[in-house]
Amino acid sequence: MAVSASKDTESWYSRGLGQIFDALEAEPGGLSTENATNRLSEYGPNRLPKVKPDTVWQIFLRQFKNPLIYILAVAAIVSFAIGEETDAGFIAAVLLVNALVGGIQEWRAERSSQALQQLIRTRATVIRDGETRDIDGEEVVPGDVVVLESGYRVPADIRLVSTHSLEIDESALTGESAPALKDEEWAGDDRAALGDRRNMAYAGTVVNRGRGRGLVVETGADTVVGRLAEDVTAVEGGQPPLVTRMERFTRIVGLVVLVAAAITALLGIFVQQYDAVEMFLFAVALAVSAIPEGLPVGITVALGVASRRMGGRCARVV
Repeated sequence: MAVSASKDTESWYSRGLGQIFDALEAEPGGLSTENATNRLSEYGPNRLPKVKPDTVWQIFLRQFKNPLIYILAVAAIVSFAIGEETDAGFIAAVLLVNALVGGIQEWRAERSSQALQQLIRTRATVIRDGETRDIDGEEVVPGDVVVLESGYRVPADIRLVSTHSLEIDESALTGESAPALKDEEWAGDDRAALGDRRNMAYAGTVVNRGRGRGLVVETGADTVVGRLAEDVTAVEGGQPPLVTRMERFTRIVGLVVLVAAAITALLGIFVQQYDAVEMFLFAVALAVSAIPEGLPVGITVALGVASRRMGGRCARVV
C-alpha cells in the first residue's frame, strides 16, 4: 500500500477535504489497525529528528578541550622527556581525574535529558476500526482521524474536519500570543501565511479551548515543526553564555600563568644564575599550582547537583 501523499505541506490547507481523503486513501471513520500498522512501517514513527547523542568516549575526550588542560598536558610531556617521571605522572593523574569526573557528570546530564524526553511524550486520541483509542503520539500515521480537546497537544499536522469553538495556541510557530480560532470551512489560497490557515492544526501546538476532529496529513520530519527541527539540527549550535565566559576566563588565566612562569624561569636563569633544568621544573610547578584545573569540573559538578535537586523537586523546563 503506497499512499500518494504530497510532501508539500504548504498545500494541504488549500485543497478540498474530498481531495485530501482521496490522496491519503483515508475514511472519515478512521483507519483499520492493519492499515495503520502498514503505514507506520512505511512512514516511520511520528517523532522529530534528533541529533545522535555522543558516545561515552566522545564525552570523555571532550573534557580535555580546555586551554588550561593543554598547558598542563604540555608540562607533563616535557617533564617526562627530561626524566622527571614523578612530576609527569602526578600531572597526568590530575588530568585523568579531571576528565573522569567531568565526563561522568556530563554523561549523567545526557541521561537526565533523555529521561525528560520520555516524560513529555505526546499522547493522541485517534479513531481506529471505528473506535476511539488513546495511543502514543509516535504511532500516529498519515490518514489517521485525530480527536482534539481542550488541553491536548496536537500530535501531527492535521487538516481539520470539524470544529466546535476550537482555539489553538500556535505561539511556538507564529509568535502570536493570542490563540488562533479554527474553522474547518475556511478556504485560502497557496499564499496564506501559516498563522492564517484556520483549517489546519500543526504538530506541537496546544488546544486552549473547544474541541475538533481532523485528518493527519503529515507526521514526523515532514511536519512544519519537523522541518524546523531539521534546520536547527543541521546547524552547529552556539555555546551557552556560561561556557563562553569560562573559555574566556581560562584563556586569560592560561596566558597570565604562562607569562609569569616564563618570566620567573628567565629571571632565575639569567639573573640568579640557576640551572636551566631546575628553573624549568620550578616554572612547571608554578604553572601547575597556579592553574585552577579543578574549576571546570567544579562548575560541572555544581550544575549537575543542582539539576538533580531540581528533578527531585519535580522541577521541569519545557
